[in-house]
Amino acid sequence: MKRSNLISKIMLALFFLVLAFISTYPAFIGHFFKLTMDGQIHLIRFESVADAIKNKELPPIVNFMGYGNVGEVFNGMYPWLSGLVFIIPRALLSSPMHALFIGFYLLNILTILNTYLLVRKLSNNYYIRLIGVVLYQLNAYHLTLMYSRNALGEALAYAFLPLLMLGCHLIWNNKKIGILYLALGMGMIVNSHMISSILAFLLIIIAEIYRIFERKLSLKEIGYFISAGILTIPIMIFTVANIANISLQNRIATTWRGINSIDMWESLKAMLQNDIADKSIIFNIGIICFVLLCILLVISIVSKANGSWKKYILGAGIIYILTLNIIPLPASLPQTPVGIIQFTGRLLSIVMILLTVSCILFLKENSNRVNTKSSFIFLFMIMSLLTVGSVRTYHNTVNDDPIRHYINNDNYVGEISRPTEGDMDYALIGKNKQAIIGKMSHRYNVSKVSYDSIILRVDKKANQIPFFLYKGIPYEVRVNDKNAKIKVGSILKLKVKRGDIIQINSKATWWNYVTFIVSTIAILIISISIVFCKGLE
Repeated sequence: MKRSNLISKIMLALFFLVLAFISTYPAFIGHFFKLTMDGQIHLIRFESVADAIKNKELPPIVNFMGYGNVGEVFNGMYPWLSGLVFIIPRALLSSPMHALFIGFYLLNILTILNTYLLVRKLSNNYYIRLIGVVLYQLNAYHLTLMYSRNALGEALAYAFLPLLMLGCHLIWNNKKIGILYLALGMGMIVNSHMISSILAFLLIIIAEIYRIFERKLSLKEIGYFISAGILTIPIMIFTVANIANISLQNRIATTWRGINSIDMWESLKAMLQNDIADKSIIFNIGIICFVLLCILLVISIVSKANGSWKKYILGAGIIYILTLNIIPLPASLPQTPVGIIQFTGRLLSIVMILLTVSCILFLKENSNRVNTKSSFIFLFMIMSLLTVGSVRTYHNTVNDDPIRHYINNDNYVGEISRPTEGDMDYALIGKNKQAIIGKMSHRYNVSKVSYDSIILRVDKKANQIPFFLYKGIPYEVRVNDKNAKIKVGSILKLKVKRGDIIQINSKATWWNYVTFIVSTIAILIISISIVFCKGLE
């Protein structure tokens, strides 16, 4: 390796480290972290998984910690495999805040690296590549996902979206290695967030339909996509097996449905104010990305020259318009399967990946007209300043919503364990589609709780305890240290009196371990194959 190439690689690595630091540190400057509803839901499940790993076990599918201590199944219904970037630091460090900082830092490094893998295949220009990385990393919606919504599942899916796009790009250019990139990208998106995986799948379907009209779709391309789909199966089998085990055997509540659109004027005002608050009507990509989107859209429309970038920017523009409230929607639409999207702002992740690709390709075709070095320096400086400003402003705004937790090392576990949110998500429901616990009052105190068990002290005589028992999950229930017979598929039904001690345990099943091993080995093999299989390019 030439000395100049080595220095270039070192400088690139240092830039990635600095960029990740700029993306992470502003949220921790005050030695606390501002947590929202989604953040509490994610961190308590990560805490239970970390505790299990400390004990050299996989966590049970059921959650004893958090969510009102009613035996919810977030470990089974919500993917957590990609969340190991948060979980492993927590398992290794005694300081939860340092572990959380490292988790976000690793997440940002992952996003940056995956984006660079994409942009380096789109352009050979050093500065054009870095422009693409900065755009995708420092845009306002990415910051919203991480720091104001704390939507960690979506943020992890966002990190792997560039791999999916890279896989598609390579397959469209008849590169066999695209199969591996697409399989890894899609598999890890499934292992991060199910709604994001549905949107990613729809993006591929729409792209292939477009290629049919362009008469570019071939049987070879279809074969590559099918191969990628087959390779995706072992990557996601742990996540999918858990979800299938619960949802096929139990009648459970699904997450709320809706289509909350972005208000065009409120979003524009938020962009001008550099606001990343967690309000669905103001979700935005930031003023820089918005202006760039508008400029490229105008050029694509007025320019007669053909360019590969045009289809990407037109796609980004169309999807962006679909997120706004300027298009009237049928009143019944939110209750259809479309309603699983909940708010149209989720589509901004797709907008940003398409905008990033179109910008790279546009600059590649017009590199003789644009000073890419100066453009990169300006973009990096201005977006870094906007990032620090927006994150600090949001975190310094106290009590802007009833659901807020300001966590530090002293109150971390207590705050994320508070029974405020998530206790009825994925709850067992009756024929009336209402949670079978209903308004039942808790007739017990939690004496002790861990990742695999809970001990309850009964306050009043009762015939049933508000604790879910799902089919397909192994439970052991003891009353006053004696085994009790239970019926799953309902709440815990026991005849107990004041002062009785109830202990409930659960463990990961043998097939949890098998599918976990299969998924982790598949991820490792495909990742290593990408590094060494140069002959497939």
